[in-house]
Amino acid sequence: MFISLEGKVAVVTGASRGIGLAIVQELAKSGASVVAASRRMSSELNEWSKTHDVCIVEADAVTEEGARKVMEETVHRFGQIDILINNIGATDPRQSIGFLEITDGEWMEMVEVNLMSVIRSTRSALPYLIKQGGAIVNISSMIARMPKQDIMANSAVKAAVTNLSKSLAEEFASKGVRVNTIAPGSTRTAMWEGVLPKDPEEAKQFALNRGISLGRFAEPNEVAELAVFLASDHASMITGGDYIIDGGLVKSIH
Repeated sequence: MFISLEGKVAVVTGASRGIGLAIVQELAKSGASVVAASRRMSSELNEWSKTHDVCIVEADAVTEEGARKVMEETVHRFGQIDILINNIGATDPRQSIGFLEITDGEWMEMVEVNLMSVIRSTRSALPYLIKQGGAIVNISSMIARMPKQDIMANSAVKAAVTNLSKSLAEEFASKGVRVNTIAPGSTRTAMWEGVLPKDPEEAKQFALNRGISLGRFAEPNEVAELAVFLASDHASMITGGDYIIDGGLVKSIH
């Protein structure tokens, strides 16, 4: 399926690496003008911006001020916002600890980074999205459905992101704005370097041991391609959905 986003303006938060960078690349390849928002520039993002219609905005979109800056700069440069991809996220600062050991500060860090970033960017972008009849794609996680005890706070907050997205989809459908979530499982990004075996057979066994039926991690571009589809007119009848892309890790009964 060929997806054209010519004439569309997309904003991606958490855009400097991993899934966020892959989404920037796929959106740009589809013809969209892309604003890539990140606290810090990466060499990969910088190189991509030299050859594609990608504008980098260095801002902390976790904060209200940073989120507003990103949207205002987008509209100043392109005059509109059609697509918002909320990709900012972080995992528990201390993993594999019990519930009683997680501090209020650690809970609030997860809430700020994973949930409030979505709230603040969405709130800042919605007035423009409503004008265009736009689309929001929130990057959640499969742990929203299958929580992991060793990253308990992140699991709980990602579930809140998925729940919030459904509420937004319901409220803003009448205004022409669609809202969906993507729930990636293990994805081959920098966080797995030194952990995921380089040997293909060992990597396959590693994935199978983690319960991934297809025997491999997702590639960032696979998540990005799903995001581009959900943001496009090909998905014009889809809102309030939550799309798992995890190679069969979350087992479902149909």
